[in-house]
Amino acid sequence: MARTPEQPRARNEDQPPTGDRPERTLLLSVDFEDWHQLVRRRVSASGWQQPGPALARQTNALLDLLDELHARATFFVLGMAARTHPDLLEAVVARGHEIGCHGDAHLPVLGQTPQEFAADLRAARSTIEQLTGSRPIGYRAPAFSIPRDARWAYEVLEAEGFAYDSSQHESPAGRGADVAPYELELPNGQTLWELPVAVWSAGPANLRVGGASYWSIAPRRLVLHGLSRAGRLAGLYLHPHELDPQPLEPLLPPGTGVPQRAQARLRALQRNAARRRAAAVLRTIAQRFRLISYGEGHATLSAGSGTRPRALS
Repeated sequence: MARTPEQPRARNEDQPPTGDRPERTLLLSVDFEDWHQLVRRRVSASGWQQPGPALARQTNALLDLLDELHARATFFVLGMAARTHPDLLEAVVARGHEIGCHGDAHLPVLGQTPQEFAADLRAARSTIEQLTGSRPIGYRAPAFSIPRDARWAYEVLEAEGFAYDSSQHESPAGRGADVAPYELELPNGQTLWELPVAVWSAGPANLRVGGASYWSIAPRRLVLHGLSRAGRLAGLYLHPHELDPQPLEPLLPPGTGVPQRAQARLRALQRNAARRRAAAVLRTIAQRFRLISYGEGHATLSAGSGTRPRALS
């Protein structure tokens, strides 16, 4: 990947030192969803299924940034977003990015039965296959809603033909965070790779250094420090709205109540904080690390796996 010339170290703590080559490789992903749909549903607004007006500009800005960084990502696509924005999914594929599955209706996995979870996967996969002509092999749960002890969910994923998952994301107070990819051995003798999002285990706490929401509050130097200490092939994740060149506005329909509008406005304020810094932080990360898709990382791991798979508890 193209490199920028090495610059003298600045005094500003947000300016990282640069080197001649990336030190390590990270996995890059995008949770591809329509923020307007989700925020409208969150506040129970009418007509929330209608597509929002911003996803096109967000996706174009994101794709241009990835081209600038010579980076390829995995887009974990939400089925209902793909159906309302099929042209955007086509553009993602045309730029050479991997398509993964983010489920269909953005429902927490643990709020579903195994049968409902399987149906959600099939609905999303059917949409993705129809629009791209290829079958996704990677999955990420909405809101990282598969904990390590949700044995049945991993079994459903394998049964539905998925080869890897990236739904594990420790809480800041969690213990024993998995910081590197590992292979799960399922009761039927098959395996499934788990590719965790980057976590820096700093003393008694686990810091989520892999997501743009964290980047919005942490100095860039601290983010880089944490990523350098995360596990091998640690994962990063973004959302299209975090690359929006314009401020996020909920755009709720007429008749929406005052409490609903207040809740939506608060969520917009929170998301705009991440939006203001995400692009700059990702550029800084790309100067230090090589960024590849989850699919490329999975292929590397599968080809070189000599470790015994970990049995589900």
